[in-house]
Amino acid sequence: MEKKCGKEKKIEERLVSAILNRDGSYVLAGTSAEELGKENWKIVKLEDKQIEDLIENKLMQIYPNPVKDYCYVEIGLDFDMADIYVYDMAGRVVQQLQTRNRVTKINTSKIPQGVYIIKANIPAQQNKNLSTKIVKE
Repeated sequence: MEKKCGKEKKIEERLVSAILNRDGSYVLAGTSAEELGKENWKIVKLEDKQIEDLIENKLMQIYPNPVKDYCYVEIGLDFDMADIYVYDMAGRVVQQLQTRNRVTKINTSKIPQGVYIIKANIPAQQNKNLSTKIVKE
């Protein structure tokens, strides 16, 4: 029987640490690996303006946040249909759904821990886009 040592492991990214600095910025540290033992570390500092772009919009609330197995997305606008997308920090769509409800439950149990962006697109309102971040524990 031949033993395989992680060569078939797919790229996996995960958030290892998120620290709030005194100046209001965040430092995020994470790893990715194509092969066991060959991790690539990434450290990112988000400044005030970048954080403002990510902080939850009053028109869209996410709870609980940080999330574990699920979260609720509450949209504070009247709408007929909204498209909700969950993006990883590399900009890839990891989940997508449509809703007619002001409060929608999203299953996050199968996504790895890390920081994600949730965007709601409401096409009937001149393509109104709302976004906020979540942290998956």
